Amino acid sequence: MIVSIPSLVKVLCVFCLILSLNRMRIGLSYCLLIGSLVLGLWMKMGLGDIIVSGFRSLLNIQTISLILIVGSILVISRLMKESRHLDRIVKGFSIIARDDRAAGAVLPALIGLLPMPGGALFSAPMVETTFDRRLMTNEQKTAVNYWFRHIWEYWWPLYPGVVLAVALLEVETWQYMTVMAPMTLVTVAAGIIFILRPLDRRSFAQSERFFWPELRRFLWEIMPILIVVAVIAVLSVAIALLNLTGVRIKISGALSILPGLMASAVWVCAVNHISLSKLRSALFDRNIFPLLLLIAAIMVFKGIMVDSNSVVQIRNELIAYHIPVTLVIMMMPFLSGFITGIAIGFVGTSFPLIIPLFDNTTIFSFLSYAALAYSFGYMGMMLSPVHLCFLVTKDYFRASFLGSYRLIILPSFMVMAAAVVLFYISRAI
Repeated sequence: MIVSIPSLVKVLCVFCLILSLNRMRIGLSYCLLIGSLVLGLWMKMGLGDIIVSGFRSLLNIQTISLILIVGSILVISRLMKESRHLDRIVKGFSIIARDDRAAGAVLPALIGLLPMPGGALFSAPMVETTFDRRLMTNEQKTAVNYWFRHIWEYWWPLYPGVVLAVALLEVETWQYMTVMAPMTLVTVAAGIIFILRPLDRRSFAQSERFFWPELRRFLWEIMPILIVVAVIAVLSVAIALLNLTGVRIKISGALSILPGLMASAVWVCAVNHISLSKLRSALFDRNIFPLLLLIAAIMVFKGIMVDSNSVVQIRNELIAYHIPVTLVIMMMPFLSGFITGIAIGFVGTSFPLIIPLFDNTTIFSFLSYAALAYSFGYMGMMLSPVHLCFLVTKDYFRASFLGSYRLIILPSFMVMAAAVVLFYISRAI
């Protein structure tokens, strides 16, 4: 008798294959493409269907937007680094923070206010400059940049995952934000306890006395970030006003970021007097291509996951094995986040399946289930081997995959444990 292998086991085996190939020094992009092929065939997709799925993923507007966004981030980051703009930002905030460790954590958090896929790549050079000549490993730099870059995405309304969650839950945005905001505090606390505190305090400089002119100079230096936020806000308001007049315009979350990035690039070039030759050199930097190929490979893998119905089959298996409802509500988003590596991925694939399981006797009870589900999905995303921000940060710092991964496991477990405690406290009220 032939026993059918559960889809969950198949997916985990493919992840192990991808990680094993990467340990053999095969590029992660190629590992993901090999994993996509193996998973598609194992899930009984035909070779033609796998090829069609791959091309459809590559030509998807989200993939094209991701490539343009990450390419723009890389160009702006290089221009800011070569013009010493990043040095000025780091120095300015170090004076305000009075501790390099605080500066190294807050700078990625500031970038985290920007809903840009791969945005950790924007803050990585800042973290590198902050911790320059400090006794830190590349894995520690990776953990600091990656963790603190992602403290807002539980509730910050500019993120597509949050927007989709609010739409699927059919609740008011402010209600969702109110319930989810405490998870940012939990995430910050976990990062401080497990990532920042182990760093040797003696290795970090204490900054000079803080003056208000330093704050003004710092705000001027972070203008490239503020420009991106301002352009996104202006576009959102303009589209909302047009919709009120009956003119229906819809711009994807990814595409709405590009105008801000373009404006930011112009600002950086103007303020730092970037020459055309330096701009051309940044645009055609050969180090950009491997990261863009990695993005394409991630999106192909995600497409195969969706087209093979892996997430749906895993959900059905969990229910068939009579696993408790609360555990299903935790595990489905976690597995979806772990598999897709992006917030909108776990929200889009798991929330439509688990929302009917929520207790909706009161709005508070309903949202307590939503908070539990989103928190577990988010930690699944943070622990995902295909999370774009983790991969590009690791590659930027030339850090070990497993060494970096180990540093984020404990804070992730703390966040999930806190989410469970807060859920049961809310149920007891």
